[in-house]
Amino acid sequence: MNDQELQEFDEPRPGVIWTTVRLRRGAGEMLWWRVFPGKGDQVAPARKMVRALLEDTPRADDAEWVAAELISNALLHTRSGAQGGYFVVEVARNICVAKVLVYDLGGGGVPVFGQGFRPSEHGHGLRGVAALANRVGLEGDPATGHAVWAQLVLTVPDAVRTAS
Repeated sequence: MNDQELQEFDEPRPGVIWTTVRLRRGAGEMLWWRVFPGKGDQVAPARKMVRALLEDTPRADDAEWVAAELISNALLHTRSGAQGGYFVVEVARNICVAKVLVYDLGGGGVPVFGQGFRPSEHGHGLRGVAALANRVGLEGDPATGHAVWAQLVLTVPDAVRTAS
């Protein structure tokens, strides 16, 4: 495929929020995603989208922070932040958990989640993501792009609620 053909490809379309329902074993999961241009000024609207979708939960602040970190990494470390780049933010949720995913265009290295997060550290945001999430993950590779995600538990177990 030459550069001219790549420029004429008009998908993905930034600005449209897509939504769907996934049915799994009788329970539904809502799924939203949106494509954003790969520019720094798109971090705020992307994280605000995530917050709005989880505003009715006690994890809205955490989800917004996680989204900002994953998006910033995509823009800084992958082709998503290059001229003509883009990233996709996806939020999947049911009554118990939410999953925040950021798809990038690859390039650079492979994101690494670590242990021992301290908020004062610079450049260790994925450690913070891992500390806030009950599960984190990564799919893809530098050649084809990454899907980096964090799963947040939305509900507080009854045993914890009654103990407080």
